[in-house]
Amino acid sequence: MPVSWSGLFLPAATGFFATIGDWAAEYGYLAIFLVVAGDGIVPILPGETSIVAGAVFAAEGDLYLWGVILVGAVGAVVGDSIAYWIGRGGAPQIRRVITRMAGEHRTHAAERMVQRHGPALVFTGRFLPGIRIGINMACGAGQMSYRRFLLFDAAGAICWSVQAALIGYFAGKAFANQIWVALVVALGVAGLVALFVIIRERRMVAREDALEAAEDRAATLSGDPADAASKEPA
Repeated sequence: MPVSWSGLFLPAATGFFATIGDWAAEYGYLAIFLVVAGDGIVPILPGETSIVAGAVFAAEGDLYLWGVILVGAVGAVVGDSIAYWIGRGGAPQIRRVITRMAGEHRTHAAERMVQRHGPALVFTGRFLPGIRIGINMACGAGQMSYRRFLLFDAAGAICWSVQAALIGYFAGKAFANQIWVALVVALGVAGLVALFVIIRERRMVAREDALEAAEDRAATLSGDPADAASKEPA
């Protein structure tokens, strides 16, 4: 008798995600908070993915949607604030390690962009994972008061958490009682959104590089080497 892969895989997948659902009901909020907060200083952590997954479980009744959104937003603000205070007074060793994780080139571009765009970049930075840490540390390094930073960062965190949660929630509702399918669909949609964000982020960094190069050329042609030297990264 031939072995049916679907006959083997589907019960295993169903049991696996049922177990995760039970775990999410007990530890989900804390797990989402910790992952999202950690994502603020360790960009390899799947902050947005944890919110999407939590919202799928909310659609199944294991968690509450408002709770997922709340802990996601609070976790985001906490993580971003840690990066801010590292920029303000953190040890140089810590700043160097975080800069390497985020990418020195993107961090440098984020610092220049904060000088140009200020609070608006803090809000949109929540949606730009590659340069987010650089933005937050640059604000802490003297570009913005914490009260002002917190206002725009909280607004961005709420919007970011809501959009991630809604992706997971609607996928969970569309595939009720098929939690593994809902997770695959929700994470696939979130992946497409992330791809769009990555492409947009790279274009922003490229534009900033081109603008800096143009300013350096203008400073050189004007015969003001001090101005050109001031634009060199420290």
